[in-house]
Amino acid sequence: MLSRIQFAMTAGFHFLFPPISIGFAVFIVIIEALWLKTGDIKYQNAAKFFLKLFGMIFAVGVVTGIVMVFQFGTNWPIYSGFVGDVFGSPLAIEAVFAFFMESTFLGIALFGWNRIGKKAHFFATFMVMVGSHLSAIWIIAANSFMQTPDGFQLEYTDPATAQVIVLPEGTVPTAEQIPHTKARITNFWEMAINHSTLHRLTHTVAASWLAGAFLALGICGYYILKKRKDVPFAKQSAKVALIYAAVAGLAVTLTGHDSMKGLMNTQPEKMAAMEGHYETMSDAPLYLFGWVDEEEREVYGVKANGLFSLLASGSFSATITGLNELPSDEFLQKIQPGATEREMADMRPQYWAPINFVFQTFRGMVYLGGAMGLLIALGLLLWVTKKLFDTNLTLTRLFWLSTIPSVLLPLMASQVGWATAEVGRQPWIVWHILKTQDACTTTAHAGEILASILMFTAIFSLITLVFLYVFFKKIKKGPAIISESTNDAY
Repeated sequence: MLSRIQFAMTAGFHFLFPPISIGFAVFIVIIEALWLKTGDIKYQNAAKFFLKLFGMIFAVGVVTGIVMVFQFGTNWPIYSGFVGDVFGSPLAIEAVFAFFMESTFLGIALFGWNRIGKKAHFFATFMVMVGSHLSAIWIIAANSFMQTPDGFQLEYTDPATAQVIVLPEGTVPTAEQIPHTKARITNFWEMAINHSTLHRLTHTVAASWLAGAFLALGICGYYILKKRKDVPFAKQSAKVALIYAAVAGLAVTLTGHDSMKGLMNTQPEKMAAMEGHYETMSDAPLYLFGWVDEEEREVYGVKANGLFSLLASGSFSATITGLNELPSDEFLQKIQPGATEREMADMRPQYWAPINFVFQTFRGMVYLGGAMGLLIALGLLLWVTKKLFDTNLTLTRLFWLSTIPSVLLPLMASQVGWATAEVGRQPWIVWHILKTQDACTTTAHAGEILASILMFTAIFSLITLVFLYVFFKKIKKGPAIISESTNDAY
């Protein structure tokens, strides 16, 4: 449990930064493209300023990511040995072909304004964006293998004879077999683009776009409320950010729905847990909010009958399998051959995730998304009615005031969304193959792990304070503006 807490803490802290950098990079590319198209110096000023902020975010993301990676060896060595051949490949590709490319072009973009031409600089900025998205592709590919493994075979080395035996497809290794079993890639592209990769990638990237859009909107909102005359690009950039947020919000909605439908086939136990769905039925209800009594296997709350069936399968009458029949008899027979119906019914709950936790975090993600949608809709309404920048109006001021703390909304949604995905996979660290409890270190003591948790908490708190101080100081100071008559660097 301590190892899980430590990994959750470090991964959660790290994951504050990649979504912003992915989404913010797209915004900066749009701004710089508008400069190339229009020649308006305000867009150049905006691109220069936002690139500096991006550099800060990128740097902290790199530092926090290193800590997380080391834990695979220190806290999860059995997992690393079991799937190292598979899991290591996309991580290595991400480092070599995505991270280094992004870092190189970021240096050119930050320091090359007066050293290379406009189009060359735009290309560098564009490649920073490409690199950030490539990183997302390979990280999601690695994580998706843990969710829906494919393109591999299990090789068991007999400790007595050293003979390597390929286990039959669908085998769930026993606790005794795990230390001597390794997953080997048989088809790289099937492993990388498995049954959930594209669903999860599109939804994660769309959510990252939303994070970048809301960061830009919040920064511009601060300048608009302060009526800063020294930041003339704020209104133009705010319009771009609002359109970007609307497009990203629509993409999040569509990809999220598509991802949920995919779960019905790839991880039905997770999907059922997200809805607190125990009984197999047609016209399955969707709870708008509620509480799951896991002992009584009951859900208390406000529900809409048939909506779960409709959203999951496109029909109110569609039958949805409940947790009382999941995992399937076929899967349980692999674990305990010859098990009776009664024995399988008793076994099932040990393969369920913490249901109420997943139920609540999923709704948290959805309602945070709804709050962002309402804010975007209000901004568009003010724009259409030509009141977007009339800060003498109460509603307009309220909108721009809301954009500043709303920078946190997509980050919070991403955090609870990832909690839903990762906790919803439990008790498996690799779905239907390797249990989390069987993948943890057997050599580190609880006291050592607790001490490292306290140490990392102190370090991350310090990093957060320093980052926020420098970041907010830069925003408060604002950019050094390039005038129409000069193109000097600042």
